[in-house]
Parts: sequence; structure tokens; C-alpha cells
Amino acid sequence: MDCSVIFYSARKTSFCEKALRKCLAPLHLRISTACFANGARQLGERLIEAFSSNEICVVVGGEGFSDDRSVTRIISNAAASSRPETVRRLPCRSGCGYLLRAGGQLLLLLPDEPESIEEILRGDLSDYIRNTII
Repeated sequence: MDCSVIFYSARKTSFCEKALRKCLAPLHLRISTACFANGARQLGERLIEAFSSNEICVVVGGEGFSDDRSVTRIISNAAASSRPETVRRLPCRSGCGYLLRAGGQLLLLLPDEPESIEEILRGDLSDYIRNTII
């Protein structure tokens, strides 16, 4: 199964992409597209593009902002109208990520730290993806 990745104001993109590929491979998930977004509008456009071709999208970065650029604020505003069936916080030692599921679509918000990505994807999230999505 393919997925899309959006690097949203992320700093360590190549390291994060390498960690993602490593952790997604055992789940039989392949990154088919990877792109960048630097603002809320661009992130929204990239999400629409991603979900038009894949059921799974991973957004890396953007949680360090406390203003209107915050990925959690942007996504929570969008989720308020779409009412996802599942919203789950994915804690890790250096922060957290989030999982949102609506219908057959899955959105993962992950920090832009390769170690955090690996920690989150090796935990209960792998079992959730394996049992629910794949």
C-alpha cells in the first residue's frame, strides 16, 4: 500500500524520511509521494492532493509552533468539521504525534525527530495500522 508524506516546516527531512521508510517497510507501506509545505494554506492543498491518490498521509513537523502555523491547530480546525472517527495522541519521550482516522483515510502527525518517529511507529501504532488499515 502506498502513502504520502508532507514535510511541514520540518528541519531534518532526509533523516526523517529515512526513519519513515525503515519503519513503514515492515507494514508493507511505501512512500509514493513526498512534498513540502510552509504555511497553513499550502499544507491544506498538499493534504487534498495526498488524499486524492492515497488513503494514508504522514505529516512530519510543525508541532513546535504556538501560533496559527501550529500543525495541531490547523488540523484540529479542519477535523472539527470532518469529525474523524478516531483521534489518538501518540506520546514519545521527546513530544508526541497524533493519529486521525476518517473512513478509510488515515492521517499521522509526527514530530520532525527521526528518533521520535521510530519510537512512535514501533509502538502500538504499528499494530493499529496492521490490524485496522492493511
